[in-house]
Amino acid sequence: MKNYKTIAQADSYLKEIKKSKFIVHLAQTNSEKEANAFIEKIRQQEASATHNCFAFIVSENVLIERMSDDGEPSGTAGSPILNVLQQQELQNVTAVVTRYFGGIKLGAGGLIRAYSSTTAEGIKEIGLVENRLQQGYTLNIPYHLYDKFENYAKNENLALENKQFSTDVSVEIFFDLTSETEEKQKIIDNFQNQIHFEKTEQEFKQVPISAH
Repeated sequence: MKNYKTIAQADSYLKEIKKSKFIVHLAQTNSEKEANAFIEKIRQQEASATHNCFAFIVSENVLIERMSDDGEPSGTAGSPILNVLQQQELQNVTAVVTRYFGGIKLGAGGLIRAYSSTTAEGIKEIGLVENRLQQGYTLNIPYHLYDKFENYAKNENLALENKQFSTDVSVEIFFDLTSETEEKQKIIDNFQNQIHFEKTEQEFKQVPISAH
């Protein structure tokens, strides 16, 4: 699987348009089963709503895309929601847009704008992450260098995981595959080759990014 963008966390966003309330519920979903479970959860949660329209994009060997207008005029809800997810180039994400009808009809064009803008604004509000395939390393750091290394990692935006304190300090660290060699060499140079590297597994890690 390649690197991909998705929603930062499960959350919701409310927008009122001509007395109708539109609420987009967004979540990371890694399979069609997870997407359907999230949709059903929102349907139950918002059971009194006029409509619960949805779209999702998940990757299970192939890209799976589904959508539903849930009673809105054909093409005015599910398709606009899906178009936003596609334009943002998101994967493994589900968006359910709940509508509570406020008594004023919006027309086909108004509905398309309402569903697409609610989804887009919700994504911007909640934020995105990129799932990047990164190379893991276990680093053994002498105690007298650890404070300096912690400061270095903070300045370089490197996350330190699974810290263990014994004879030396052991931490796990991950590098983007595109910058792995360079990042490793910078640490070697900055700490005079006193930090020992042990290569571990490649893993997908979520890195915050800005929404378009």
